[in-house]
Amino acid sequence: MRKTKQEKPVRPPKQKRQRKKKNPVQAIAIIILLIIILGATAVFSFNYFINDKLAPVGNGDPVFVDIEEGSVVSDIAEQLEAENLIQDALAFELMAKKEGLGNQIQSGYYEFKPSESALEILNRLIEGDVYDSAVTIPEGRNIKEFAAILEEQMVCSAEDFIAETQKVGDYQKNYPILSTISLEPKDGVSRTLEGYLFPDTYNFKPNTDPSEVVTAMLDRFVEVYNQDYLNRTAEMGKTVDQIVIMASIIELETKFDDDKANAASVFYNRIAADQPLQSDITVDYARGEKKAILTTEETQFPSPYNTYINKGLPFGPICSFGEPALKAALYPATTEYMYFVADIKTGKIYFNVTYEEHLEDVETYLGPSN
Repeated sequence: MRKTKQEKPVRPPKQKRQRKKKNPVQAIAIIILLIIILGATAVFSFNYFINDKLAPVGNGDPVFVDIEEGSVVSDIAEQLEAENLIQDALAFELMAKKEGLGNQIQSGYYEFKPSESALEILNRLIEGDVYDSAVTIPEGRNIKEFAAILEEQMVCSAEDFIAETQKVGDYQKNYPILSTISLEPKDGVSRTLEGYLFPDTYNFKPNTDPSEVVTAMLDRFVEVYNQDYLNRTAEMGKTVDQIVIMASIIELETKFDDDKANAASVFYNRIAADQPLQSDITVDYARGEKKAILTTEETQFPSPYNTYINKGLPFGPICSFGEPALKAALYPATTEYMYFVADIKTGKIYFNVTYEEHLEDVETYLGPSN
């Protein structure tokens, strides 16, 4: 019997799994959520970066910045970054524009500290919190004292200012009123612009060139010493320099304005009588030290400014004076006074014609030991 080939059993075909269809709305929601998460992360990272860049730079000395009129926020930001006052110019610019303040920044001269944040700096720029550059030079101060004030206010160095005031010849070319200042040294002492730098309140920026400071003070002097005063100087037969020297002495010898004209009369009377002025404050200037009462030895200090050992006016002015002292030098009282003494407690001056009367007042107002 023939064997037949055994047939393999036929398997049923595999059934395909049907995939579950996703809800399209759900998919979109997931995508949106992912976008929101990524966006929030990006915003958070950006804000963190910006805020970090807006933090203070650190500690350090104040920095002066001149914001020019018409400057745009991008230029200002770069200027602040260059001065190491902010960390990042772009961050500062973005902050200003985000707050809508970019076009509200005020020009001017500012003083900022590295410890201030970028926002604090921006707010000050918006408020116009500019640096107070007012510098007051009081009456009765000399050039060295001027120099100390200017250096303290960071206008310029004391040394540079003093050096500038020694350039008398240079300034005479532009200021005819200085023409009577002698350029010839006396006993090794040379003249400066002492007395011609008018005391007042000025607006000087820090790190101003000393020549600008001197020029401003000379301009003010010319303004005060007007044509009427120049005419009066000529009427008296005096030079401007003589009047300036006299006014400087009156300024320091008197405390009250109503004493100035009488004090001027004493000095003019003594010059007319060929007597030395014997002004203690001229000796103080010569010695470079102020003292209430001088000893006899100190009054003999060798100097062309010492009016105990030299007759007439000292070699030059001894301080910068106010207009009341200038008026007194130009319009002295008509008196026969030859002496005066100031009450050491009040500063009020008592005038005398005779030496005997003067000695009595000295004992009264300075004490018997004097």
